[in-house]
Amino acid sequence: MPPASAPPDDHDGVDREVVRFLAWLKKRGARVKCLYCKKKWGKKGLCAEDIVTRLGEDRIHIQREPSTGERWVILDDLPWADNLMTEFGEEVPHHGQWTGLGK
Repeated sequence: MPPASAPPDDHDGVDREVVRFLAWLKKRGARVKCLYCKKKWGKKGLCAEDIVTRLGEDRIHIQREPSTGERWVILDDLPWADNLMTEFGEEVPHHGQWTGLGK
């Protein structure tokens, strides 16, 4: 595995910022309102709709809530996202793992 500072091999246009977006999305239950994505990631130049188009709807998709009409970004392929996060060095530890990392 390459060091975290070295960019890994090309993954169909996936870069470190997209992987950080996937980690953020996964940490929030793999389902976040599009509005929150725009507020958080729009400042960094990322657009959830573009990411969904680029990565494919079998891995991540946008769904409209029938009762409210709100749009949600949903991460479907969690193992794929985990593998990308590991390769890019962007894993987000679970609650209990934070204490183990400091030892």
